[in-house]
Amino acid sequence: MKIRVLALPLFMFTSAASAGAPPPNFSQQVYLCNSHLQAKVDITFGQTTSTATVQSQSGQVKDNPFVPGIESGMEYAVFVASSVKPSSTASWSTLSAQQAGLVGAPQAPISTGNSTFLNSSSCQIQGTVIISTGCPSASGMNQDYKTIERTWVGCGL
Repeated sequence: MKIRVLALPLFMFTSAASAGAPPPNFSQQVYLCNSHLQAKVDITFGQTTSTATVQSQSGQVKDNPFVPGIESGMEYAVFVASSVKPSSTASWSTLSAQQAGLVGAPQAPISTGNSTFLNSSSCQIQGTVIISTGCPSASGMNQDYKTIERTWVGCGL
């Protein structure tokens, strides 16, 4: 039995692969103060036939039940931003929000969302979450910052 190999032109494979990068979604627990504190962070991208979207969100900062040792009631701050740049010549447009709270105190998640029309393959959308808190140490209080930023260049085009 003979097996025939069909030779396809190389361009058939490269065009499908370059159709657009997948969105760089992020959904994880972020740890602060040597993993004593944690916060759920989500940066989600989407696309329709005419728009690209980004949603940035952070839950409250709370104690990590698997690494005890920090008392509740410490202060934290969260900043979230969702930015769009419709083309390489356009300016960034950013929607942002921030909140401060006490570790362990009930607080609703903070989020922002933004979108742009798909009119250029040089489109960019970006989600950013920055969390800051104080961490007790032998020498007093140290600040711990976590910055999570994801950019979708090309918006899937």
